[in-house]
Amino acid sequence: MNTNRTYNDDLAYFVAFCIEIYKNANDMNGADVSRLFNETKLTEFLVDNFESIHTQSPQWILEEINEYLSSHK
Repeated sequence: MNTNRTYNDDLAYFVAFCIEIYKNANDMNGADVSRLFNETKLTEFLVDNFESIHTQSPQWILEEINEYLSSHK
């Protein structure tokens, strides 16, 4: 089993999950959220902090996303 591929899959699923919860909470479409995450480097932040963030509740993750975006406007 290729653990690097599995880890990369986990990262991709996690970022997609974050996009989905943010999209639903803010009544946006996925393309706009994805663009926002990339423009603010939130995607990089989520990937870099995957180990500590991915085990948290969806509400906690959403609050973390909102806090990040508030500080990067």
